[in-house]
Formats: sequence, C-alpha cells, structure tokens
Amino acid sequence: MSLEKDSHQPLYRQLMKELKSLIRTGQYKPGDKIPTEPELSEQYEVSRITVRKTIEELCKQGYLVKQQGKGTFVEAPKIYRKIEQQSNESFTETCRMNERKPYSHVLSSDIVEPEKWQQDFLHLPDGEHLIAITRVLSADRIPVIYEQIYLPAKRFTGFPVDRLENGSLFQLLEESYHFKGSARSRSTIEIGTASQKIAEHLNILAGEPVMILCNYIEDQQNQPVYISYETIVGSRYMISI
Repeated sequence: MSLEKDSHQPLYRQLMKELKSLIRTGQYKPGDKIPTEPELSEQYEVSRITVRKTIEELCKQGYLVKQQGKGTFVEAPKIYRKIEQQSNESFTETCRMNERKPYSHVLSSDIVEPEKWQQDFLHLPDGEHLIAITRVLSADRIPVIYEQIYLPAKRFTGFPVDRLENGSLFQLLEESYHFKGSARSRSTIEIGTASQKIAEHLNILAGEPVMILCNYIEDQQNQPVYISYETIVGSRYMISI
C-alpha cells in the first residue's frame, strides 16, 4: 500500500494511522515484531526519516516498544488495576475486567526462614518458617508480573501449590481457607530496575524500569495472612491508588 503523497496530512501521520489500524484489527498482535524501518520504507514508499518519526511517536503513545538489538514490537494495552481500601482487585479480576485472559506459571515453591520484616508483620514466633512461592503472571500470554508470595508454613501446612498454576491465589484462599480480605490490608509501591533473572522471565531487558508492589494482606479479623512482592512491567500496567 502507498500513502497519499498529495494529501494535506503529513506522511508520517498517514503511516501512523495505517499502523494503528493494523494493530487494532489484530493484523499486528501484541508481542509481534513489526517490519524493520527499511522494510516499511519500501512497503509504503516513504523515506526512512518518515518511518523513524512514525515509530518514535507510536512508541510514545504506547502502541510499540523498541527492544535493543531485537527490533520493534507491538505493545499490549496497559492493564488497569485498583489498589484501594475496600476495593483491591486481584490480578485475575483485573485481567477479566480489562477483557484479557489471565495465566500464571509457578516457577518454584520452597520452605524458607523469614526475614525480620516478614516475621514482624506475620507475627511469627522464632523458629517458624514461610512457604515461598514464585510465579509469573501473564495477560493473554504476555508476562506482566514476577510475583513472590510468602505464607506462614504452620498455618498453611499442605498448601496446594499446584492450584496456583493458572489459578487465582485469592480464589484458592477463599475456597479452601474461607479467607475474606480486610480493609486494613495495605500496599506500598516503589520504582526499581529489572534484574537479569527477572527480566528473562518477563521478556524485557535487564535494567528496564519496573514497579515493585508489596502487599500486606490481612483477613476480616485483621489477622495477617500473607505478603506478596510483585515486580511489574510498568509499560504493561497502570495502577489506581
């Protein structure tokens, strides 16, 4: 397809409109690599400068993302999630509200000694341990969160970790442990960078900016239940506080 050279609309805007249309109609799906600048230049019969300006603008608008040494990829629309008192949403609920299909993959499950801050929040006596579960949460198969969950081992003896494979932690706790969340549950957010290990699981580059969300979850009796530590790809997620 060639663009309208005689149009009053600049060529880069015409090309932006065309690429947006291809993304919205699913011809370019989230995670797809788009053609290179020379390929787009030849396909649409425009200069590489025009193509480069188009790509840069689409990256700014969140339609595309450049990965150094790999190319330019279609970015998934951001997931919008509420982290508010009385209305915290689980990842599974968030995906469904955003018309995305949730997936989760358990990477590991271990019994570990708690750190002091974990022991203090969970009111653990000396000598008690934690169940430490690590998993990756994805939306439409695109990884979004590297999650670490810490549960008191004594309270959750025999915890069915296998049910967290493509399963909701909240739903599991509600069904098997009669858990109801408390408005006193709280979260903290900070900005960090992805380590090499986490970056590989999230399909991003090491050193990319990430949001780090730490959740301190209590039940309706205001008793501490668990801590989760989420490393989130900021370009794929939006949080309302």
